[in-house]
Amino acid sequence: MGKGAPSLSLFLKPILLKHSEKKGYLDKTIAIIGTRGIPNSYGGFEYFAEHLSISLVNKGYHTLVLEPAQELISLDDYRGVERVPVKVYKFLPHPIRKVIYGYQSLKKAKRINVDTIICCGHTPALFFPFFKKSFLKKTIVNLDGIEWKRAKWSFVAKLFLRITEYLSIGWSGTLVADNKGIEEYILKKYRKETELITYGVSIPNEIAEFGLLAAKGLVANNYGLLVARIEPENQIELIIKSFITAGKTLVIVGGISSGYAKKVYKNYSYLPNVIFWGGEYNSSTLLSLRSYANLYVHGHTVGGTNPSLLEAMACGCRIVAHNNVFNHYTLSNTGLYFDNESQLLDLIESCWNKTENLGSAAKLRAIEQYSWDVVTNKYIELIERTENDIVK
Repeated sequence: MGKGAPSLSLFLKPILLKHSEKKGYLDKTIAIIGTRGIPNSYGGFEYFAEHLSISLVNKGYHTLVLEPAQELISLDDYRGVERVPVKVYKFLPHPIRKVIYGYQSLKKAKRINVDTIICCGHTPALFFPFFKKSFLKKTIVNLDGIEWKRAKWSFVAKLFLRITEYLSIGWSGTLVADNKGIEEYILKKYRKETELITYGVSIPNEIAEFGLLAAKGLVANNYGLLVARIEPENQIELIIKSFITAGKTLVIVGGISSGYAKKVYKNYSYLPNVIFWGGEYNSSTLLSLRSYANLYVHGHTVGGTNPSLLEAMACGCRIVAHNNVFNHYTLSNTGLYFDNESQLLDLIESCWNKTENLGSAAKLRAIEQYSWDVVTNKYIELIERTENDIVK
């Protein structure tokens, strides 16, 4: 169904879900909360929610993705995943709206009486103390990165994120770290064990087309590629300056809506070899951009296992990444690393005309460790174990 009057299933959902097996599902209902919904048009947790939810449905689980909506109208299912609207109020400032959305999502998941909740990020944890322990035992929190360390946040925002991080550690049923670096951080800071389950990635099986890129003036194997949110902690300007000095073309894929992104665009967009592509969510276009790049540069300095890095690996890109624990645990020895502008410049100049390619090793690592089938099976194992513990 599209837009219109509220579906009867919205009101009878608690009853309908108890009989989900009759609809062809296992007698298990899983809700994913904390994202802006699916299909993904943002990245990060939305990418995760889309792919994990579809994989869970394909394995027989009744899977819901809760998402913000101005009106409680029926939403179309997406590839078998039920999309559940959560009322938000547009007139409220975004930070307040996000906090209230977290609370409303927990309330709705409780009302629906789902078997397991996968909470993306720890913003909803602000309200964990208001829910019973029996409900919180159903909750699996994917911690993402160390959010409060991101340079874009104000002092107040960083304080809020540290509080919600603390509450998620102390009150949730199970914690998931998507990167060994996050696992070690939580263990050292909070003496708390986490489950290590990375993000997943789809391995391309189609041949990328070059026509669209040629129309944009790109030359195959003659440009560097950066796919990221344009934020300070992603080393955007350092990467741009290195390519300018090297005299090589850099394509930057990322939205230009934030204040910082607009500043970077203003400072560098006039240069002929710095191409701001803008936000791009078409998988075929992204596959083409990655497949024909000479070098993929990953500048993320905080966070866990980054989806854009995994997708570059899955495409067999030759990758240079910022030298930090998160990227090392993801790439291992299938990429090269830089700490500063000078080191990145040296890597660009030394790698550009070489024929040997680490990309095939990176792709093999993606297939063996990060495919969605591998990741989904790990979540299913955790879900089943969590539910068994609740029964006991």
